[in-house]
Amino acid sequence: MSVQQHLERLFTWESLENTERGVEFELKNRLIEGELHDVGGWMLDGEDVAPEKITLELSDGTLLEAEAVSPDNPVPFDLAETVQVIADVPRLRKGTHTLGIEIDIGGFGMVGFETDDDVTEADLVDIDPADYTVAELEDLVTDLREPAELERLLERERGGKDRKTAVEAIEERLETAREEAPDEEEIEYTAENAAPGGSLVEELLVDILESPQRVTVYLTALRLQPTTPGAVAGQTLFTEETVEDTLGDFEMEGIADRNDDGEYEVVSPVTVIRKRQNRLWNLLSRGL
Repeated sequence: MSVQQHLERLFTWESLENTERGVEFELKNRLIEGELHDVGGWMLDGEDVAPEKITLELSDGTLLEAEAVSPDNPVPFDLAETVQVIADVPRLRKGTHTLGIEIDIGGFGMVGFETDDDVTEADLVDIDPADYTVAELEDLVTDLREPAELERLLERERGGKDRKTAVEAIEERLETAREEAPDEEEIEYTAENAAPGGSLVEELLVDILESPQRVTVYLTALRLQPTTPGAVAGQTLFTEETVEDTLGDFEMEGIADRNDDGEYEVVSPVTVIRKRQNRLWNLLSRGL
């Protein structure tokens, strides 16, 4: 697994969506304890999204402008911590989109990744127009490009409360969106990031090995074996010392073996799972 692939694991697959706030996706720390010191920028389908267009929603609901993040004002990014990235840009049409983001993780400097994700019918703006003023709706529809979400919004606004409505603005935008949108059969969903088998194994290993850091070292060693701490460190964000300590722990736990040349080999994922099951069973037996 390359460094790019490790960084890509920060992205939560199938999280890309249109909302009333903008285009959003989720980052989840599956790598190492750290802090965000900077958000360098975001690319969406080859177009740069300036930092001033980006807002971060922390796991406690706090909203923070990306420009406000700095080494003096870092964002805690603990293991399993999530950050919602919100970009104030025109909403996406259905289909596959390419996005990338650069972030400065304390201790590692500016790093980045690029990945694909699909926007489907379920990822379109879905709001109750009664919760918004006419002015807010008229402002929102200028950024909507997918006919399906405009049609849904128009139907709800027509059947909504008795007030001056935004129907005319929605109708005008819908007409333009229909003219610009591709035919349904031309829409492609080609994102290759949803690998259910792989992600399921990783999530299970996180539960068993107790941290994403240990999982990353384990999976990298599994791919490279027989391997050395230096080789594993070169394929991850961890220091050689951290990798060596982790592999040493694995050796004591019976998950890894070290040969006379200082190279490590790890057991299969199935064996890891069985070892933990046996350990739990032994603990339960002692308590009975």
